[in-house]
Amino acid sequence: MTSDHEHMNQNKFSDSAGTPWAGRAFDVNNFAQDDGSAPKALLDALLAFREGRANAEAVVDAIRESRLLIPLLAELTESAEGAHGQTIDKSADLSIVTVATPDEQNGLPVFSSVAAMQRWNPKARPVPADARRVALAAVVEDNTRIILDPESETEFAIRRPAIAAIAQDLTWVHPSRNKAVHQAILNVTDKVEEFLSFDLIDGDEQSRLHSAEVQLELRLKPGLSEERLAELMQKLAIGLGESAEIAEHVDSLRVKLA
Repeated sequence: MTSDHEHMNQNKFSDSAGTPWAGRAFDVNNFAQDDGSAPKALLDALLAFREGRANAEAVVDAIRESRLLIPLLAELTESAEGAHGQTIDKSADLSIVTVATPDEQNGLPVFSSVAAMQRWNPKARPVPADARRVALAAVVEDNTRIILDPESETEFAIRRPAIAAIAQDLTWVHPSRNKAVHQAILNVTDKVEEFLSFDLIDGDEQSRLHSAEVQLELRLKPGLSEERLAELMQKLAIGLGESAEIAEHVDSLRVKLA
């Protein structure tokens, strides 16, 4: 008959798997006191946004100052017997999750709280990180979207330009209110006399990827033939496609003839 203590680690210089403690270093955990609840400032910004009292920039600013939770899904792929007879995890896959978004892009889901993550997937393991690290992780994993709290009332999508701004600690302005974007469009439309004026509006007001990021409402000279209209739309597409400002600040754009 064997007793439990026979399988306990008797070597104080190594862990239960027989790996020496020597040479190991432990980083300070900046989130040691985190109880897993959502940051109040972030929840306040999301509520104000949903009620129309704040814009998307306010939410992104709150996100960049918040602790977020990255979900990891783990699966044991190989086990072995440890130095003292116990079963240990020899190999396990830990991976950052990527999801398909409504606009057919790759998205990194993140969460404001453990509760929101559990609603999404009870098996997910929360890994706390500041927003800049999250944004950098999204870039490394080729995700053009970060989805905050998917499947919750607080869901909010962050698109490519805003991800880049967070990663670089730069100010982000929604393209519908970005002066550089307006000027870039004006540089294109001013070259064609049939383009009379335009408005640039938020195309996805709830920030849930239900439509293009911005909508360009374009007013044209009346009485144009279908052939001429097609030529003008092609010129517009080429001009916008050649703009570095549009490429940097606009994720997606839809044209509507007003």
